[in-house]
Amino acid sequence: SFHIVHTPLQVPKEYEDRFSILRNKHRRKYAAMVQYMDHAVAKMVAAFEAKGMWENTLMILSSDNGGPIYGTPVSPTKPYLKGTFGAANNLPLRGGKISDWEGGVRVNAFVSGGALPLKMRGQMLDDYIHVADWYSTLCDIAGVDPHDKRAEAANLPPIDSMSMWPLISGQIALGKGPRKEIHLSANALISGRYKIVTGVNAEDGILPVKVPAGHMNFDGHFVGWGASCVLNSFKHGRDCSTGCLFDIRADPNEDHELTKKMPEKTKELYVRLQELNKDNFHPDRGAVVDWACDIFMGKYGGFYGPFVDI
Repeated sequence: SFHIVHTPLQVPKEYEDRFSILRNKHRRKYAAMVQYMDHAVAKMVAAFEAKGMWENTLMILSSDNGGPIYGTPVSPTKPYLKGTFGAANNLPLRGGKISDWEGGVRVNAFVSGGALPLKMRGQMLDDYIHVADWYSTLCDIAGVDPHDKRAEAANLPPIDSMSMWPLISGQIALGKGPRKEIHLSANALISGRYKIVTGVNAEDGILPVKVPAGHMNFDGHFVGWGASCVLNSFKHGRDCSTGCLFDIRADPNEDHELTKKMPEKTKELYVRLQELNKDNFHPDRGAVVDWACDIFMGKYGGFYGPFVDI
């Protein structure tokens, strides 16, 4: 798992110098970080090829969330966030990381390698694939039962993962993938072509301001650097506490809210979301401790370390 395309924005100088045309330093570093990862992937592929392993390899590369577009030059309540800029660009999608807008959840991904059937190479899939689906997909390829018997014995819900190997390998037609729903979070659901969002929890996010429950932060089309991202990072966003509905097939940028035009569909997805939430695994992990972050910045110079009883 790469951590390079992530804050803190750090990259070898020779890579950053290649993007001197980008005047904003945060955007320049971010672009250089992406190229660094690209080169690292190329080295791995070359190593597989040199060992004669590439023809038997299936490589999966997927982001875990949309790009961060927050900007916090100052934070009176969270000093460890001072000078933090996401520096990403999800346009034309709405929003970004730390939100359930498409800019936060619709990500880049591809599969490659000699194990991928020839007829599927170069194909573009528009089917839904959840990041959890890679587990069952790899189990399917390996001939392993993905069923979690220990979780079942502990009365935990069954896995959400679905095998996408029949789709990726071309055994079933494009557009006929098995996933029809994506339970994005306790606050958002995709079902078929429709999507409902119901805001964020009051404690969610790393913004310098608390987002009221039911509001959708990062409600707009903007980038993660410069004045606009700072301004938008301090906004509470749209009130979706009773649900905001979108047709993400026809309107992937979420520019046209359908809540008032389709109240029955909004209600249908809202009820379905609440039903799915009953099986959420959400144990009590304790309260957020901001001073732990203060210690990692002040005592350890930006590195995590022991903080209890300090």
